[in-house]
Amino acid sequence: MENIHREDFTVKFYDTDFRSKVKLYSLINYMQETSEQHSNRLHIGYNDLIEEGLFWVVSRIEVHINSYPKNTDKITMETWPSGIDKLFFKRNFRILDENNNELGSIQAYYLLLDMNSKFPQRPSRISLGVESIENRFGQDNKLDKIKMPSKLIESSERVVTYSDIDLNMHVNNARYISWVEDFFTLEHYSNKRIKSLQLNFIKEAKYNDKVTLNKYIEEASNTYYIEGLEGGSNTQLFQSKVEFHEE
Repeated sequence: MENIHREDFTVKFYDTDFRSKVKLYSLINYMQETSEQHSNRLHIGYNDLIEEGLFWVVSRIEVHINSYPKNTDKITMETWPSGIDKLFFKRNFRILDENNNELGSIQAYYLLLDMNSKFPQRPSRISLGVESIENRFGQDNKLDKIKMPSKLIESSERVVTYSDIDLNMHVNNARYISWVEDFFTLEHYSNKRIKSLQLNFIKEAKYNDKVTLNKYIEEASNTYYIEGLEGGSNTQLFQSKVEFHEE
């Protein structure tokens, strides 16, 4: 079976922001749809794994955007398995326009979890059915842990609501991307766009959980760091690193 899978999308009005450009949150939803369809073809999708008491979660993700597609643009999301690193199953994506120009790329690290214990399982527990394509377009970045800088510039509180929760009864990974996007003002986006974003998922958040969001800045590189902390315990739920580009 072919290692590379492609899904076509038309950017809808509701997927875009006030500049008519697609939101990162929407691109991650496209990514998830593409990954799900490929996994189904490989017989390692949700319905296949649930019979074995297993399910996939995204553990780490890195997005690079060269150019944001706009409302009504037709794009293709291309994906392929890109190797295994210890417990991580790696998958890469390219975002292409109608002329096959690369608009952006995504790296994602997945974990295979036991449905009852929620403990990570070795990817070797399942048969992928295809060979991985490693370093297809040069050396892939290693998605390491993210260290928060010392300069805290803003904090915010939120509660996990109905629209945050997915089939696994925890906050969907795309919603964390939305939380990060929402932590910057409308004015900030008026002449800037997110150039790259890395987000590491550490602990699941569930319905009605209270979450503290902290924003830090590394002034030398004008890079922002955001973490989500579990209310009460201050246990880190996720960590992210965001770089902007002026338009």
